[in-house]
Amino acid sequence: MNYTLFVYLLTISATAFHIIHQKAVAPPSKSDIEATANYTLIDQQRYHATYSFIHSEHNAILQEEGLSAFYEKLWNLKAGHTKRVNIVQIGDSHTQPDLIAREVRSGLQHFFGDAGRGLVFPYQIARTNAPFDIASSAPTRWLHSQISRPHASNHLGIAGFSLRKSNGNGTVRLSLKPDINANQQLFDCVKLFVGQGTWQVHSIDSHTTTYTVKQSGQTTSKPQEILLKSPTHGIDIRSMASNPHFFGVSLEKKDASGVLFHTIGVNGARYKQYNDEPLFWEQLPALQADLYILSLGTNEAFYNDMTEESYINDVSETIARIQTINPKAAILVSTTAESFKYGRINPMIERLNLALKFYCHKQGIPVWDLFEITGGSGSAQEWLKNGLLQADKIHYQQKAYSMQGALLFDALASGYNQFIEQKSSTVEFPLAKTVDK
Repeated sequence: MNYTLFVYLLTISATAFHIIHQKAVAPPSKSDIEATANYTLIDQQRYHATYSFIHSEHNAILQEEGLSAFYEKLWNLKAGHTKRVNIVQIGDSHTQPDLIAREVRSGLQHFFGDAGRGLVFPYQIARTNAPFDIASSAPTRWLHSQISRPHASNHLGIAGFSLRKSNGNGTVRLSLKPDINANQQLFDCVKLFVGQGTWQVHSIDSHTTTYTVKQSGQTTSKPQEILLKSPTHGIDIRSMASNPHFFGVSLEKKDASGVLFHTIGVNGARYKQYNDEPLFWEQLPALQADLYILSLGTNEAFYNDMTEESYINDVSETIARIQTINPKAAILVSTTAESFKYGRINPMIERLNLALKFYCHKQGIPVWDLFEITGGSGSAQEWLKNGLLQADKIHYQQKAYSMQGALLFDALASGYNQFIEQKSSTVEFPLAKTVDK
């Protein structure tokens, strides 16, 4: 039922009742109206494509009761009872470009508030593909490494990447371009994930102020926080150490209430590679996630010796590590959309997805079944025929990733709305007050 109509009917009923009892009805107060406003539903739908092979009617989260605590935190954010809700997505090459995440980020921040861009990394300096809204450069070369192709001399931190210099200090310039809605992104809070030594930060917009922090070797698990005097769209980060390591930076709005959505994606990454990197797990708690979204599996399905049992062992280890960080954090696991292997549909993807769903159902862990939503078995042929797969038949086109992100947002929005409808049904709104004549 339309919410406005619902309120109107309640008001009529209350009035009729009190006329019978010779009482007058006072109009709702400002506080009454504000109380009901906290139960506003998300009415925005982001997925609008009409491909017949996509099962958008089944776009729902399985074991969704596992997200109740997360939805409660979103409600508290909307009601003004809390300032931030943090989301962390951990994934592979499907996640690194941020095309899926930016749809979810944009939708959530539009409704709940924009607390900043979140975790970013200077991907261009690491010579890899970057999200469209991130630009980075350096006047001198940095050595780089990533979690899927680690080097023994490099530590890998929060972003799954690292930059290192072996011959003295260096500078990284990192800036934000306009977001998906063509709005210039700004930030005034910088959280640096760096190795030991002294670091300096300048705003691109003004070099009149130098912000200096010192990272000791014992505190590399925690970021160095810098509050800028005014918002900016970019910064220069300079290390004064002889052998600096740079792991990433979270760009935030210090006084803004809203959602922070941190994307962690590395080309070629697998669950096991994240599990095996100690510094990643030491730094991850600093993001204080209320929801972890796990989006891996494509690379596991490429290994000929991969079994369902070993895959689930790796998944369960990741989940156990997250629960150790924060037992109260919600976890949402995504299955993997179908793709090809050596020119043929990869059957291992479906096998691993089935094992994953069985495991999560048994453990009560929420699942977003991207495999079935995007068409299920044989659907990769449809995505290919419609020009939605890239030439390697593994990765998707930009439009396709955006569609998947829109579907994920809609699934979360639908779950939130159901939570709010259930919550509001247990509350007696004081929409009308009675007074004696």
